[in-house]
Amino acid sequence: MAAYNFPGKQRESYELVEKVRAWLARREDVAEVIDLQSDPRFYYRGDLQITRRDGTVQYVEVKSEPRYSRENTPFMAVERYSSIERNISGGPWSTSADFYAHIYADGLLVIMSRRKLIGWIGGELGRDPQAFEYRLVKNETYTTGTYLVSRARAKAALGIFYRDYEVA
Repeated sequence: MAAYNFPGKQRESYELVEKVRAWLARREDVAEVIDLQSDPRFYYRGDLQITRRDGTVQYVEVKSEPRYSRENTPFMAVERYSSIERNISGGPWSTSADFYAHIYADGLLVIMSRRKLIGWIGGELGRDPQAFEYRLVKNETYTTGTYLVSRARAKAALGIFYRDYEVA
């Protein structure tokens, strides 16, 4: 089995992140959306910066799923550790973004409060360490640790802090 190629996966994600950027930019309450993926100054802030019409600035961390659709997976792959060997947090734990989003190949966009998502996952794991399937994904030089989180379960638990949309 070939090792996961992070630079290749990153290149695949740009098209889906652009869809999210364009979709957000069309919202009436949004004045501007900037793609920050290639700007190292914002590595821990998020992939997109949203400026609302009232001047509020928010950040979105986007997880792209170019190989998955809502039909072929009921899960979100939520990366807990970007490097298990070095104990480096990943996914929503590695950013200070306001929102954590998943975009699937078929245009399903899930946007959640990053803080609420982390709190809920932590609470579930505190009650049951096996609450979510945990996968180790070998990259070229390190191993990531990822939880498979059911979208339906997250939606029920997070309530108003979970939204899904269709992105064209």
